[in-house]
Amino acid sequence: MDNEQLSIISLNTIADLVPKKFISLVDYFGSANSIINADIKELESVGLSNKVAKSIKNLANFEVANKEIELAEKNNIKVLTYLDNDYPYQLKNICDYPPVIYVKGNFDKNDNLSVSVVGSRRPTNYGLIVTEKFCKYFAQNSITTISGLAGGIDTQAHGSTLKNSGRTIAVLGNGLLECYPSGNRKLQDEMGEKGVVISEFPLTRKALPMNFPRRNRIVAALSLATIVIEAAEKSGSLITANLACDYGKDVFAVPGPVFSKYSQGPNSLIKQGAFVALTPEDVSEQVPLLSDWVRKNIKKKKKEIVKNLPLISQSSINILKMIQSSAAGMSLDEISLKANVNVSEVSTILLDLELNGLIKAMPGQIYIRSI
Repeated sequence: MDNEQLSIISLNTIADLVPKKFISLVDYFGSANSIINADIKELESVGLSNKVAKSIKNLANFEVANKEIELAEKNNIKVLTYLDNDYPYQLKNICDYPPVIYVKGNFDKNDNLSVSVVGSRRPTNYGLIVTEKFCKYFAQNSITTISGLAGGIDTQAHGSTLKNSGRTIAVLGNGLLECYPSGNRKLQDEMGEKGVVISEFPLTRKALPMNFPRRNRIVAALSLATIVIEAAEKSGSLITANLACDYGKDVFAVPGPVFSKYSQGPNSLIKQGAFVALTPEDVSEQVPLLSDWVRKNIKKKKKEIVKNLPLISQSSINILKMIQSSAAGMSLDEISLKANVNVSEVSTILLDLELNGLIKAMPGQIYIRSI
């Protein structure tokens, strides 16, 4: 790493130097390296306390940065500054982008096709079941889920996605060598192998209350849409939703019982104009990039099924092509006549095609293509 990157990593270790302040200092001094090389009086002249100014001067030899990099390498963690090509482009678009992110695992080229799933740390069974259903759908349709690895809905979102062989990203409010809550250690380790765990905080930084609103902005920024599943009226999940709205992202809320305190948050969001999410399809169909992605995935899966055809006879292929070419659908008798196959055999073929998800049966024995 060059001196500029080392300077960025060094400055990121100062807890009182929040991203907005860091960005304003870079704008003023011209570079992170110039900040470190400035004298204490000059640093104080731009509003920094004597304590922070002295902390910055102590970074001049890059010892702190080099130790952080060495510790990261030992734990197979990547350290990315906003100057790196691998730094997520979605984060560069927010006004208080994190100068540094630590990454365990590997980003996928399609991780931009993602939704954040957030909610209460003390969810009801209803909230857990909804999260399971939504995340199973996202996993099956290759949509990445993003959450904060907190207890409750976050844990369920990450766990359900992994269980269904999906992609999931966790954004932590502590360093990657810490675990909060402690009961999520196994899940955090699994995500580092099968998904991605990221944080803007130095590796050994503890989970502190002021860290979580910062964590939430990254969750909101990385995803195309945010879904709130159960949250109290004053909840960090609503912070994520509001940030997503500020970033021009779609916000969805799963409605719940009017007397449940855990539904006050999402119900309130709906009153304010959030989209209602009764099913995961409500989300994917509303967001153009996701709807196109799901449609392409469905077509791809169905082509793979058709490719396996010793499984399906030539008669089945011919009938499938006939149905797919008819926008209005075809009746059983019409298919039998055009395919020159008896009704009994056609019925068997149609059932097989329907079970494979290639066609749909409509009232009146009319068959249509499924997409």
